[in-house]
Amino acid sequence: MTLRPHQLQQRTRGFTLIEQLLTVVLMLLLLGAVVYNFSTAANGARLDEGAMQMESLFRFARAHAESTGKQVRILFPEAESGDNAETLVAEAPGTTVRVMWEADPAGAPGVFQDLPDAASYVQSISELVSIQQVQPGGQSVETTAEAAAPEAQASETSAGETSHSPFSVVNFYPDGTGDSVEIVLTSRDETDVRRITVRLAGLTGTIRRQTVADTTEPEPPAPATEAAAEGLK
Repeated sequence: MTLRPHQLQQRTRGFTLIEQLLTVVLMLLLLGAVVYNFSTAANGARLDEGAMQMESLFRFARAHAESTGKQVRILFPEAESGDNAETLVAEAPGTTVRVMWEADPAGAPGVFQDLPDAASYVQSISELVSIQQVQPGGQSVETTAEAAAPEAQASETSAGETSHSPFSVVNFYPDGTGDSVEIVLTSRDETDVRRITVRLAGLTGTIRRQTVADTTEPEPPAPATEAAAEGLK
């Protein structure tokens, strides 16, 4: 069959330059949206993964203390207060948590040293999250501070004695129990404004997690009428 000239021209006609440019622009927009959604999800996953690692660390410390018959202690240098904070930061710079154990209760009671088996947890948690608050027993900061004030006034620690803030240490004992604590975690990524609260029941070992969005809002400016009135005074 012989094609006519106008039929041959219609069959060989390709895309115009404008159509090609529109196609490229659409593809770039779609690619940008996919990359943005992926990066946002990845940043949000850092906080969730950090909370999961913290829960795993609690279970590990509890099981290790029970299986070895030696006390395990988790310290939070970021939540430490007083002179001891500088010591902890100097001994373990850049770490969110520090895991120690009483290696020789009979020969050296009360002497704690770093637990090598927990190194992977320490590294992972420190890279993913930061500690915003550590509250014993899940109490509010105000309630805990009021309860601790009389005890702080009644007793004084000697200059050469090392003490830990009650907010920054969680102990696990050989009988399978531990301290109850509530920890507020924030992501290392500044674009993730969420917070995750991890609550540990020391007697039973039950762990609960709750995600809280940051609802902090700046205070609204004073009304114009009040500002004008203050200016006239």
